[in-house]
Amino acid sequence: MRFNMKKILVLMVLLSLSSCLVEPVEEIPLTAYTPVLMQRADLEKSLAVLPPREIKQAGKIYIYGSMLYINERYRGVHVFDNSDPTNPTAIAFLNIPGNIDIAIKNGVMYADNSVDLVSLDYDGQGITTFDRQRNVFPEVVPPDFGRVPSEFLTENRPENTVIVRWEEKE
Repeated sequence: MRFNMKKILVLMVLLSLSSCLVEPVEEIPLTAYTPVLMQRADLEKSLAVLPPREIKQAGKIYIYGSMLYINERYRGVHVFDNSDPTNPTAIAFLNIPGNIDIAIKNGVMYADNSVDLVSLDYDGQGITTFDRQRNVFPEVVPPDFGRVPSEFLTENRPENTVIVRWEEKE
């Protein structure tokens, strides 16, 4: 009797597993965007203070002291004097290719510079880079989360390049 119960139990388990058929996974379509590549050496020299400019694609907003920082997705950070919150004054644009986010602690700004994490000081005139941690972040993905064309996969594109942003195909 015991032997038959084992057979029945095994048969029930097998039958229950047969109902767990896996549906085929649809292939993710190719992205509708084209990556903008930058040489690693150029990325590491890319931090710069530029004159204020129009915000085209605002990202995250950060307030530190009397300063207001607005991220321009994949391009850098707009800096405003926010002493009068009803009338912030544009001061500069910090060019940080591949930037999506910043944080500030004890006066030090931490920013993603594409795949790198940089810690820097902006003193109103220039940028002093304290540290660069290479390849901390994954590469920027296409905004539509589409599949990256094979020619832009790390192993197939020009050596020592990183993706700093994605632009819509024309």
